[in-house]
This record gives sequence, structure tokens and C-alpha cells, in this order.
Amino acid sequence: MKKILIAIALFLSFNLAKAQDLVKRIPANAFTVATIKGDNVFKLMFVKDFNESFVGKKLLTETSKSLDKSFTSIEDFGINLEKNMYYFNQLSDSITYNCFLIPIKDAKKFENLIDTKEKKFTQQGDIRTMVLPDSTSIIKWNNNMLYFVTGSIKGSFFADSVKSAHYGIKDIRFQSDDVIVADSATVAVDSTYATTDEPMVEAVDTPIIEKVKVGKKSTAKKNTKKTVGTKKTGKKKTAKKSKKVAKIDSDFEESREAREFAVDTASALTPVHGIVDEQYDTYQQERLEQDAKKKRLAFTWMTAQADQIFNGSYESIENNKSYTASLDNKAIAELWVSSLQDVYNSIAPEFGTYGKAGLMKGYGSLNAKLFMDDKSFRISTGLELAQEQADAYKKIMNRKLNKNFLKYVNSEKALGFMSYSIDTKAYLEEFPKLMKQTYGSLLGGKMDEEIDLGAELFSLLLDEEAVSKVIKGDALFVINGLNTKDVTYTTYEYDDDYKQKEIVKTKKETLPDFLFMFSSEDTRLINKLIKYGINKNYVSVENNIYKILEKKSPIDIYFMIKDGIVFFGNSLTEMQGISNNQYNSNKLSKLHKQLLSKNNFSFLFNAKNLVGKVPDSEIGGEETAKKFNSTLEKMGNVYMKSNPIKGRLVSADISAEIPNGHENALKYLFSLIENAAK
Repeated sequence: MKKILIAIALFLSFNLAKAQDLVKRIPANAFTVATIKGDNVFKLMFVKDFNESFVGKKLLTETSKSLDKSFTSIEDFGINLEKNMYYFNQLSDSITYNCFLIPIKDAKKFENLIDTKEKKFTQQGDIRTMVLPDSTSIIKWNNNMLYFVTGSIKGSFFADSVKSAHYGIKDIRFQSDDVIVADSATVAVDSTYATTDEPMVEAVDTPIIEKVKVGKKSTAKKNTKKTVGTKKTGKKKTAKKSKKVAKIDSDFEESREAREFAVDTASALTPVHGIVDEQYDTYQQERLEQDAKKKRLAFTWMTAQADQIFNGSYESIENNKSYTASLDNKAIAELWVSSLQDVYNSIAPEFGTYGKAGLMKGYGSLNAKLFMDDKSFRISTGLELAQEQADAYKKIMNRKLNKNFLKYVNSEKALGFMSYSIDTKAYLEEFPKLMKQTYGSLLGGKMDEEIDLGAELFSLLLDEEAVSKVIKGDALFVINGLNTKDVTYTTYEYDDDYKQKEIVKTKKETLPDFLFMFSSEDTRLINKLIKYGINKNYVSVENNIYKILEKKSPIDIYFMIKDGIVFFGNSLTEMQGISNNQYNSNKLSKLHKQLLSKNNFSFLFNAKNLVGKVPDSEIGGEETAKKFNSTLEKMGNVYMKSNPIKGRLVSADISAEIPNGHENALKYLFSLIENAAK
């Protein structure tokens, strides 16, 4: 009987805790939901430890300074640190809401945090409300929860004249067309006008501009003619000279007349530009009035939305199966997005037809979770797919990495590696279907027959089986270190006569020592390409090791084919070792072997192997280099990997190891932040 009572008590306490969780306040149509799980966070670091940490001290100091108050603990903020805090947003065609739900432990402490002479709150029952000065945000709270909402009106909503008219919003625009048409005697200027979406045009009367007559000065003409006439009676040589003088005088007069015309025109236009300035001021005032209307409308909508969150009854996000399936009790933070198509729709309303296209059709909800423990911190991501897409990706991912690659990875010296493996044949077969799904939506179904025809033509022209033998679909890229070498480059100098002279100089550069490989079952095409390169002097060969002859390349690139693997690298010594079966193999750690062999995609960065490899001069000098290397020494390995597709869920993980001497991932992260800030 006692055990039954205990079980009932635990059940009731669990359901009470669940009922008190603020997630039930999040509407079912929320577009994005982010969660910070306070209980899981402060299991890794006590409140006292946080207060004494570099981040904690910085937060308390800056908050005290900005509010002119004294805070010694984050508990002084009045927030319940043991419960979940949420961010969510809601999208509509008219407004976007960004919202925060925060559990309250001590309402008086919170009010002390926000209450100042400039900011006062109102109270109705146990609900307090504060409107921020710009009226774009509202804070509401009671003794258990705080709700913060800010709203952003969508400009595209009021681009619809019917909708804007319904809310009394005018589309105010300003257009100035100052067109000056000048012939020999007139200047015409169009008036500036302003229009709205309503059938009304505000006409502005402009002063009539009198015709500007530009007359040539008679004295100049007489003098010129007289001079020319006088010179005609003299010698021919003198006459020629007088013509030249006459031409100069004429040019001078024309130039002076042009200047007089410009001055007259400018003075005539002055009243018009004054009116344009006045109209622009009016336009600015009207636009501010319309913006104020939009702000008041947004505030009205936000107020109603905030009241609904506190008092209304509506379907909660808890009833969304996609959201609840993404949750994990061990995570310290979570993010969920309803669908990638919704993301696209929200950011592309201005794209017209392209914005309405279902480019992300088939991609469902997206989620990410952050985990921290005593060994590592990890971010896990997942993406839901439509069944048709999931089936296609399962076929494409049905391949493992060539096991022979593994003997060319040395865990002791590798700075990092990246691998992928797909089935080339399956990819080429599924590619037309995936393209049709994307671009068929983009074209709005108007060219379905053409797309089908193109897909058939693609499959007909391309022999998927043959291509998959040349490039099987797996590859591995390894960086084994960094080497500093003298690199030649061409520059140009100029002599005193500005003649260009080509100069060849040398400089030191730090370059990666890499090795790249991919599988090939049929190398006939590759061999033909090599033969062509040799004949054209693009490639040289020695002992079955080929070198790409490219003068502009800062590094020498070598390649070879061995045991169904095509190798590329910039270390001749490594290539010779592979060719002679003398490569240092069997130095791959067990963890790295599992990472490479069990996943379609994998990535490693070994920070410790980079310590001291980058010259001080390339990272800002000795002090910066010391700080950089110190940070690297305290970092563990960073990994990325894809996971097998489960049902319709594609997922991947990013993780980082914790070096010895650190209690858990959160404290280790805080130590990295502190070290980087010094």
C-alpha cells in the first residue's frame, strides 16, 4: 500500500510539474519554438558557480551599471531558474510576433529589476503590464510567469490597396520629375506631384516661368565684323590671322552667352525647387503619420495577442506531434521550426511568383538540440522529409566508405579529415525526380511535360551504371599538417618612362599538406585524360606518379592511381610511400575508424595538432599567436557526422570533446570564453 501511495504521489507531482510548465501557453500554430531548460543547465553549474564565473560577473556588473542598481546574483532577477524558458514566434500575412515566456519565482524582485522613474507599469488584478517607450513591445507578468512580445508589421500586407483601405492606411509615395526642355528661347518644367493608392491626385501649382530670351551682344558682333572686314584689305597672311582671332572672339562670346543662359535658367528654376522641397517635407510628414497608424495598429494586435496568451483558451503546441517528437529530456536547449517550406514562405513574399512556389516542398520540420555532459557537448539536428524524398535519400546513402582509405589516415599527425560516401548510380537516377520537385514548383506546374521530357533525356544520355564505375561516390580528404615554403610569384615594376617590367619574387607561405582520394572501378577514361595531359605538356610523369604542370599554382599537385583508388596530394614523399607500399599505416585510432566507416559523412578537427604550426606573423604577432595556441591547447577534438535515416528523419551531430581537467562541458565552455576574452 505504501509503494502504491508513493507511486501515486510521484505521478501527481510529475503531472503538476508538467501543468506548471509554460509550454502549454505556446499556441499550436507557433512557427518556431526555442527552449532553455533551466533545471538541466544548473545541474551542470550551480547558481553560486555561475555568479562567480567570468560570464556571470560580467552579466551582473553590466546589468547593475545599466540600471544603476546593485545585483550580486542572477537570483536577484526574480526568475525561476529551475524551470524552462521559451521563445516562440507566430507568423501571419500582416504581422510577425516574437515572444518570450519566462517563469517567475519572485515577482517583487523582477519588478525591482525593471521599475525605473521612466518606466512604470500598470496592474489589473494580479497581472501587471508595461509598455516600452516606443510602443513596439509589451511586457505582461503575474506571480508565476512573464510574457514579452514585440510585433513587426509586414510591408507586403499594406501593399494590397483593399487591405490598407480597410485599416485606413494610405500608401504615401513621393516622385519628383524635374524635366528641363530648352530650345533657343524657352525652359519648361513639369510640376512635382504626390499620389496615394486612393483615387486622388494632389496637384501642386507651379509658377509660370517666362521664356528666357538670350540675345547676342551687338557690340561684339560689330567689332568682329569690322575686324574681319579691315583685315581683308591687307595681305593674305594677315587675313588668315584675323580669321583665327575672329574665331577665338566668337568662341569666347558663345561661351559667355552659355554662362549667361545657365545663370538665367538657374534663377528661373529656383522657385520650383523651393516648392519641391516644401512638397518633400509634406510627404515626409504624411509618411510619418501613416507609420504612426501602423504602429498603433501593431500595438492593438499585440495587446490582444498578449491578453489571449494570459487569459484565452486555444490549442497548445503540446498537441503538435512533430514538436513533441523532437523533445529530449536530457537536452539543455532545443529549437524546433515547423517546416522549411514555412521558412521559405515567410522570407519570400516579395519574390512574387517565386515566393509562392513550393521550392521546399517535401521538407518538413527542423529541430536542433544541445547536450552537455562530463565528456563532451553535442548539437543534434534533424529534418523531417516527405516519404518519397526519404525513400530517395535512403537509396542515395546506401554506400559505405572504401575500407582501403583507412590505412592512409594517421590520427597522430592529422589536423583533420572529411569523408563522404553516396551511391553515384542511385544519385543520378533520383536526381531528375528531385529537380522536378524543386523546379516544377518554381514554374507553377506550367511545364510539367517539358520537365518530364528533360528528365527522360537526362537518363537516356547519361549511362548511370558507367558513370558510377568511374566515380563510385566515396571520397576522403585528409590534412596531415602545415608546411612553410618559399613560393614564387610574379609582380611588375615600372621605370621612369612608365615601361612595365616583369619581376619574379619569392615569399614564405604556410600551406596545408593534404591527401585526397576517391574510388574508381573503371579508370579507362581517367587514363585517357592523363595521356592527353602528357601530350599537351599539362602533366609530367615519373615512376607512375603524375605532376600537374601549373606555374601559377603556389603548390605542386601530384596524383596517381593504385588499387582502384585515385590519389591527389601535394607531398611527393607521401605519394612515393603509397606507390612503394611504404606508407605509415595502422595509425588510425579506434574512434576515428568508427567515425569514418559507419557514417555517410564525417568530419574531424584535431585542435591540439595545430598548436605551434601557424607562424606568429600570419596570426597577428607573438602575443596573438600565444593566445591562439593557448586556446587550441585547451580544446578537444571537434566531430561532425551524419546518422542513418530513420523513418522519414534525416539527422546529423556536431560534437566537441572535453579535455582532461574539466568537470563538464558547460564549465569548460565558460573557461574557453574567459580565455578568449583575456
